[in-house]
Amino acid sequence: MASVLWLSCLSFAQSEQLSIRQPLQGLSIRQPLQGLSVRICGTPAYPPVSWVSPNGQVQGVNAAVIRALLQPLGVQVDDQQNSNWRRCLKEVELGNVDIISGFRTEARQNFMTFLDTPVINESIYLYYPVDAPVSFSSWEDLAGLRVGVLMGDSFGDGPDEALRRYPVLEQVSTQNQNLLKLADKRLDAVPMGKLSGQLQIASLGLQGRIGYTATDVSDYWYVGVSNRSPLHAWLPELNERLRQILKSPALIRSLLQRQQALYLDSEQSQSKEAP
Repeated sequence: MASVLWLSCLSFAQSEQLSIRQPLQGLSIRQPLQGLSVRICGTPAYPPVSWVSPNGQVQGVNAAVIRALLQPLGVQVDDQQNSNWRRCLKEVELGNVDIISGFRTEARQNFMTFLDTPVINESIYLYYPVDAPVSFSSWEDLAGLRVGVLMGDSFGDGPDEALRRYPVLEQVSTQNQNLLKLADKRLDAVPMGKLSGQLQIASLGLQGRIGYTATDVSDYWYVGVSNRSPLHAWLPELNERLRQILKSPALIRSLLQRQQALYLDSEQSQSKEAP
């Protein structure tokens, strides 16, 4: 989900007035986990897997797994977020965010280390106006189409390269923007997760106006630790702990049901409060 070319850390930090956590001098320096405070962030556009509540709390299956991984060890998790996914990834690169979950891409492995055990599988679908269907056999099929993409989103190295070369990309901060544009035929196609797309279509009341088809992308979300985070020194222990947590498939099924209900309740509450 990192389909943009990054500016250098130094120039970005100067222009955006961001601080940069200095890299740790070797994995042998280990801060105690008890009492350690870390930050998480996530993409707000993939409920129930990853989303951000109206009060700015990182939610979703991934965030719940990260809390279960860290909090019993005495780690304090700061889960407040007021940025989009692209900024979230940049903060991980700078070391200002310690841990996230996302697709494991070559570009992201330059600044974070992914734990070994995948959290959940996500299939990417292509959404389109229901009366202007788009077929999919390869990403090159999108040549010349108006395609909405979430800032910082990634669908794997191959699809990302095709998206840069072929369609007319319109980058937005939220998938709700993409779906509403699709319904109004201001976009031709939007690639997004199967779970999140159908949930958000339902929450916006757009059933019957947006169709979808599967793509060739089906990948796993992984927990990623910033290479500048003090958590990096604890990777072997975190790997083993995550493996134990995810041994039972029932956990993810339960979290999916809970997070889906939380998301729909949140959206309904927001619509009631709207003037």
